Amino acid sequence: MDKTIKTELGNIQKVKVEKMYFLYTEVANDPESQQAAWPQFEASFPSLTGRKMFGLDYDDRKAYRVCSLVLDQDEGETYGLDQFEFEGGDYMRLRLNFEPPKLYEMIGPAYGLLIGQYEDSIDWSLPFIEQYKAHNILDIMVPVKGEE
Repeated sequence: MDKTIKTELGNIQKVKVEKMYFLYTEVANDPESQQAAWPQFEASFPSLTGRKMFGLDYDDRKAYRVCSLVLDQDEGETYGLDQFEFEGGDYMRLRLNFEPPKLYEMIGPAYGLLIGQYEDSIDWSLPFIEQYKAHNILDIMVPVKGEE
C-alpha cells in the first residue's frame, strides 16, 4: 500500500478508506447538478469550520452525494440533511494539487486516468470518492477489489 506512482496530474497510492458517518444530500450525477448542490449544502451548516467535505459518485444509480463527515460538535443535529454510514474499502487515490478553477477542471481527467489504469480491478459496487482536503487539494479515489 505504500507504493506511490507519480503522474502528470499527481501521485497515485492505494489507500484503505475507513468506515465513516456522513450527513448528505443526493442529486443527479451530472456536473451542473453537482455544482449547484454544493453552495446549498454548505449553507445548511452554521459554520464550515472543521467540516470535512466529500462527493460520492454512485454511477450505477446515476446519483451523487454531497457529504460532510458527522462531527462530535453536531451532537445529533442533522441540519435537515440525511445521514448514512459508509462502510469504506480499498481505493486507488490520485491527489490533485492545483489552484481553482483548474483544480475542478482536472477532476474528469483524474477519473479518466484512474479508470484507465485500474479498470480490471475496479469494485463497481462502491462509489467513486472526491475528498476535499483544502481549497487547492482534492483526492480523487476509485474503489478497487480488496486482496483476499
